[in-house]
Amino acid sequence: MSSDFATCRLDRDGPRRRSRVAPRYRKDGYEEAFDDRTLWFDAIWQDGTVTLVCPRLNNLAAMVSKGAFALDGIATPTKIRTFYRHSLVLLRSPHPPARVSFASEAFRLETPVHEAMPGRFRNRNVIVTMSKDNELAWIEDFARFHAETQGAEGIVFIDNGSALYGTRDIERVLDRTGLDPLVLCTGLPFGPRGRSPYGNTELFLQTCALNAVRLRYLRDARAVLCCDIDELVLGRTPVSIFDATWHSTFGLVRFGGEWRYAPHAPRNGIVRHDDHRFLAPGKSACPPKWCVRPSGPLGDLQWRPHILEGFAFNWAFRSRKFAFHHCRQITTGWKRETAAPEIARLVPTRPARQIADQTARKAVARPVPRRVHQSGPRQKVRDFGERSSRRFFGLRPALKTASLALALFIGLATEEAIDNDPVSQEIAYLMQGFQN
Repeated sequence: MSSDFATCRLDRDGPRRRSRVAPRYRKDGYEEAFDDRTLWFDAIWQDGTVTLVCPRLNNLAAMVSKGAFALDGIATPTKIRTFYRHSLVLLRSPHPPARVSFASEAFRLETPVHEAMPGRFRNRNVIVTMSKDNELAWIEDFARFHAETQGAEGIVFIDNGSALYGTRDIERVLDRTGLDPLVLCTGLPFGPRGRSPYGNTELFLQTCALNAVRLRYLRDARAVLCCDIDELVLGRTPVSIFDATWHSTFGLVRFGGEWRYAPHAPRNGIVRHDDHRFLAPGKSACPPKWCVRPSGPLGDLQWRPHILEGFAFNWAFRSRKFAFHHCRQITTGWKRETAAPEIARLVPTRPARQIADQTARKAVARPVPRRVHQSGPRQKVRDFGERSSRRFFGLRPALKTASLALALFIGLATEEAIDNDPVSQEIAYLMQGFQN
């Protein structure tokens, strides 16, 4: 299957990625679903750096460190960053290269490099989602709901090897919703499900895809909502999730979900989102989803389906003003089991569309104003603060700690120097105090 990403795959008889999950935590079929051959998922040039977004390298990190990378045939040093489900290989390049290659003692591989296109969704409210073989009616319902109730303007739709239809079919149904669609395809395996506590540890694909599109297309988006086709986001006030995120100080809103059920299939056999009119009392809440402002202080953090990685305060941004309905029967079963509670346990409730319509009727006549980008001194100070925050929160944890320690140290030294003593003298006093 063709791919819209610059994906590099290892040869079948070459080295393979090994799982870091112990065999006792692997379910049946784990090895078959595990992606052991993808070296990098995509290659993106942006602001003087080529970023290779890789499934977590695991044992391949040693090979990558010893191998030789080149951009358009010119050898280039690398830096590797490792996260929970993915790794980044960073290569400096002042100009956008056409190709990136990797060579070891036994083989050589190369792919194109994509230049980032931040203008594609500049200043727009964008949904990012991944799907495989979901009904086209579900896709249309999902997109239309968020366009009409939350003010979504664009969608990055990542299709994971659907066999029931093609890219043009997806684009056609998304066009009908009024959204500006970008449909990207990849045929890589979604990944295996393990046993607790490693159920999602090696689901590499979605995390890689989220960070690839973040770098390629979404840096200048107004706000980005991450949710799945079976999830409908609702607000408890007339303010949309995108507006709330845009106006928030840190540019992040997280919100929990609740399961909804449609116990009886309609006559045509296709369950729709609006058929999910039942809930199961006592059912555990769904893991939170998020909406982020990429230009905000947290814009350089890594994306995962439920959190911004490397940020210790995800929990503090959980909002009770938003929630999502997780529609259980909107599924092909490609990611999870489809068992539902017994019908007798279900309790009738309002569907998402009815709730959204009632909330909209409470809204005032004029919409929430968009924050206008100013050009005065105060705005310049604000922009500088957000840029500095993005760089800080995007650092490794050790560098964050060192930066905080340095800032504290400088602050103390400056405060002590207010009495007109030389700063060097105050620093010497502080150093002496630390040594004692």
